[in-house]
Amino acid sequence: MIMVWSIFAAPLKWIADDSLYEYLDFVDATDRHGKVWVWGHMGACIGSCTIVLWIENLHCFLTTDIPRIYLHFYSYSAFMVITVFVSVLYPIHVSKKSEHANKTIKALGLIGSDGRVILLSVTVFLTGAIWSTAHNFLFWQMQDVGSTELYMGLSVAIALFSEVTLHLFKGKLLRVFSLKWTVVIGLGCLAVQMVFYSFLWTPWAVLPIQVLSAFSNGALIWAVNAQTNDVATPGTERSLQLVLHCLSHDCGAGLGSFAGGFIVGSFGLPVLFQACSVTLLLWICMFLLVHPRLPHIKKINYSRLLAADNSDMSDSDDDQERDWLVKAMKDDGKKL
Repeated sequence: MIMVWSIFAAPLKWIADDSLYEYLDFVDATDRHGKVWVWGHMGACIGSCTIVLWIENLHCFLTTDIPRIYLHFYSYSAFMVITVFVSVLYPIHVSKKSEHANKTIKALGLIGSDGRVILLSVTVFLTGAIWSTAHNFLFWQMQDVGSTELYMGLSVAIALFSEVTLHLFKGKLLRVFSLKWTVVIGLGCLAVQMVFYSFLWTPWAVLPIQVLSAFSNGALIWAVNAQTNDVATPGTERSLQLVLHCLSHDCGAGLGSFAGGFIVGSFGLPVLFQACSVTLLLWICMFLLVHPRLPHIKKINYSRLLAADNSDMSDSDDDQERDWLVKAMKDDGKKL
């Protein structure tokens, strides 16, 4: 039943995301698309806490034979029925552009032609496989140490809320740390989380470590997206991000879930988390060795010149710091 539902629900997120992007592009407000995920995270924070509070304080009044855990699925089904009626108000714009397939093909071709994109592809694939371990087996580990549903919901809410909070300092974070070190910090935080999960001794202990998700998931994704914008050809940035997203959340998570089930069945949950941590540490060493040796081609986005205001352009020494070209060159140098 879950497999059938997953097959039918798989295109839902992509269709909704593409429809919203096309609509925002139609009304000339595409820059707002990058802020939509914040509302999704906030909704998940509220939902993960309210649903467990409601179910833990609600006695099953249907029949005594129905386990309380079933109420989670009943609540999900009721919420989806309500969403069906609200979906008629969703903004959808059918774009007349026909180059979407070509952009995807170009993005796939770019993966094999650029060393930095290959390195990013392996990184997101590996992190997707390891993140699937936390998604699939963390609640089992918490249940083994006597956790209730409330702690499980709080762990999800804290992880998502920490990402939203760190997003307020996203610009300063990427300026202080280069893209390379942001990726390394994200992978390191994920390794710390994995080894901490393996030694979990009480349910509440998982709550403070979930704060590291701001770096292991949030900052890591921002660095990858910034790197793709730097290496992608004009017009293929979003297509390349979608391809990397598929590598992480679909291919990597699928293979990680399949392999994780075998490891848990043979060695147990703690060994699985420790193996993930060791794998991440080894990849960090490999990443630090390979990344500096890859060629970095500086790319100047000349389309910004067309959007630049003439009043901002100045030949004087005092106004040179405000020149978009100088800023672009300096930001590009920091990425090294």
